[in-house]
Amino acid sequence: MNYKYITLAATAAFVLFFTGCQSVTRESITGRINIVASDTILSGMSESLLPPDRFAVAVILPPGQCPGHYDLKLSDIALVKKADLVVSFRGMPFMQGAEMDENRLFSVDSQERNWMVPDAYIAGLEMLASEFSELFPEYAPLIRERKEQAAREVAEKKALLDARIKSADIGQKTVIGSSMIREPLEWMGFRVAGEYDRPESISAREVANLIRTGITEEVVMIADNLQSGPDTGKGIAEALGVPHITLANFPLENGYAATLEDNVGAVLAVMPRQATSENPGIQR
Repeated sequence: MNYKYITLAATAAFVLFFTGCQSVTRESITGRINIVASDTILSGMSESLLPPDRFAVAVILPPGQCPGHYDLKLSDIALVKKADLVVSFRGMPFMQGAEMDENRLFSVDSQERNWMVPDAYIAGLEMLASEFSELFPEYAPLIRERKEQAAREVAEKKALLDARIKSADIGQKTVIGSSMIREPLEWMGFRVAGEYDRPESISAREVANLIRTGITEEVVMIADNLQSGPDTGKGIAEALGVPHITLANFPLENGYAATLEDNVGAVLAVMPRQATSENPGIQR
């Protein structure tokens, strides 16, 4: 599987930049190499993998914002221009106006997976660590060490959350939710009987169809995506008389592991066996 989407020419140019082929590098001026990430998934990964005394990581997309709705600011463009490396998911719409230098861009292919599912996140860590090790060979041993630690921490968190999910006896209960969070819902054990997109693209007919699906499939919950529209499915939940929750599709300010726990907590809070004992997370 080919995870990399950065040309050999770009890689060579970037490595040359950092191995002294230019008289002055940004590292020598600032003391740290400047990394700018498109979003909080990639910024958190970069911070986990790169030694903080040698790298400074910044992020463009605020954690609660939708990539499809975000308007790039002049300060964002300035941040990109000053970056030694920009790390961005391929196809992020707001990044198209960032005036990026292709020689300083690491474009990440998500492989059409949602990285708010722990296994996908761990695979992403592996991919980023491999690329960073090529770009910064002098830090490769430390990057590999930090990758192992980060992957181990996520795996341990996943094991704990899996145990909580199992205790809730979700057992393929049926839900309807935002298409953006289908994979996290399936990871938790739900069967997704219907899904919808951003609020501006959902029609009255689609809402009616989803309500009919909810009745026939006996759905137990409607789940929205915080970033694309936290109340999109609220009317559907009210029509069906089932709980409505909101899950985050990007790490919030408290980081990836804590956001995972909040997502699971929001689900377990509306499951009958867990209603009074679990952290409600970011339930709406």
